[in-house]
Amino acid sequence: MSIIFQNALKSYHAGKYRHSLSLLSPLLAKSDAGLQTVLLAAQCHAKAEQYADAAIFYNRASDVDSSKQSMFKTLAAAMLMRANESKQALTAARYAARSDEFDVEAEETYRRCLHNYLCLEEAIIEDQRFLRQLKTGEARYFAVENPFDHISWCTDEGINAKLTRIQKGKAFTAQSRMVRRAQPHAYEGKIRIGYLSNDISDQHATMRLFQGVILGHDPEKFDVTLFCHTEDKVIGTDKGMRRRYGRIVQIGHLNDENAAQLIRKHKIDILVDLKGHTKGARIDLINLGPAPIQVAYLGFPGSGTGIDCDYVISDPIVTPDSSKPHYHEKLCRLPECYQSNDDTHRILTPAATRAEAGLPETGIVFASFNGIRKITPATARLWVRILQAVPDSVLWMMCDDDFARDNFLQYITDEGLDESRIIFAKSASYDQHIARLQAADIGLDTFPYNGHTTTSDKLWAGLPVVTMKGSHFASRVSESLLKALNMAELIAPDQAGYLALCKDLADNPERLKAIREKLVANRFSAPLFDTERFTRHLEDAYIRMVERAKAGLEPDHIDIPALPARTAPFRI
Repeated sequence: MSIIFQNALKSYHAGKYRHSLSLLSPLLAKSDAGLQTVLLAAQCHAKAEQYADAAIFYNRASDVDSSKQSMFKTLAAAMLMRANESKQALTAARYAARSDEFDVEAEETYRRCLHNYLCLEEAIIEDQRFLRQLKTGEARYFAVENPFDHISWCTDEGINAKLTRIQKGKAFTAQSRMVRRAQPHAYEGKIRIGYLSNDISDQHATMRLFQGVILGHDPEKFDVTLFCHTEDKVIGTDKGMRRRYGRIVQIGHLNDENAAQLIRKHKIDILVDLKGHTKGARIDLINLGPAPIQVAYLGFPGSGTGIDCDYVISDPIVTPDSSKPHYHEKLCRLPECYQSNDDTHRILTPAATRAEAGLPETGIVFASFNGIRKITPATARLWVRILQAVPDSVLWMMCDDDFARDNFLQYITDEGLDESRIIFAKSASYDQHIARLQAADIGLDTFPYNGHTTTSDKLWAGLPVVTMKGSHFASRVSESLLKALNMAELIAPDQAGYLALCKDLADNPERLKAIREKLVANRFSAPLFDTERFTRHLEDAYIRMVERAKAGLEPDHIDIPALPARTAPFRI
């Protein structure tokens, strides 16, 4: 190991990445630079968030050591994804995945590229191949996908439940759960609720849905603390509501053990994890057992494989009785809809015109603003059939990635449709988004992972959303929302029914007009957007959980009864 390399390594460990790279420069200029030198350069660029440069050196490392090409190409692909070099990322990931040796990370990265970049035809083949492997029960395939990515395409709850991959964490064990539940705990007057999240900003989708509940908890019965590990850049987006949320305890600077100790000092009765298997989750913190009752809610639509929660808050639609065997948690089902909604602080802006939204003045506008990873081959096929069945229509959709746009346009032109039938939306502020949604005619759902906040936003804006019945939590969400809004006529039984319903609404403007009027009328009378009603149901759930624990009973499935129906609108 040369003196130059040693000094560069010291600079790297000191966090002086640019200085380390300058020291490495003469070594890297040589054609025979060693593997350690090349990898250190790659890691310096990665730490400095120079992802495209990091990818160059990981690719170079694959040339230096051909025995580890799959690993280095996978790392290069991951860097290129971060650099938004989508086409190059797919090329590197494809190369890594086609190695003779099975590599979990290579498989995961390749599959993620296919779905993120709308490589629809290739994804069909890959999904079918991968599903066959999962059905054989071979353990290594259950360790490939992140649960959040997996449920976006696989609707088999039995398979969903067997995943073993956990991002930045280790699965709890029966023993660790037993130790947590055996810890002595004193329940006092008020029930102490702790919410754990890194999304605590009024501009984050989670808080847009949930902040009304935080503000609406009964202070005579509940003491609420938000345990926040939100990044500064997310906090910086907040427009002022965060300061109204009440007690916020910062834990982002603490390791898991210290954060768990701090939560225990607050004597929390119920810790509610709002993340599940989503970005930034602190699974190891939860699995340290900082509270006697631990609950999963809102962030992840399914069983939190490997996460030590006693209950999942759901409803009878997203988790019917048939789901129970596929959850290690017990189901706590709210009576009308599991999804919270804020009816007071959520913006409801006047409608934008079609011209303002960049839409054609005539014809039907179908709209989807879901994340592109939800646009599966099955979804794309259905959308093509709808556009073919309604000749004067366009599809208005969100897609920021140029490579994904090109792939989608190629897909629809291969199906015989003109590119002009697709209108891509740009990012907009929330008030502008709610305004522009009202310029569309019909909202299209995604399958099998429905719109969640996106469906809620459309309904809040008065835009009808057509969906169909699903077979796991993520694919049943829009049905749950529509039924809670008393709009069951927008739920189709299957794909054929979905296509027929979209066409019928497009062909019958009077029926579509009546549905829109009903939706708007129901917005402030049906349960979906009734924050107070939802909050009382959720509080009933917490009370019943604590009552079981105080009685020395193990967690069990709980169904919360509905309050009496309102006889007048909850908001004018």
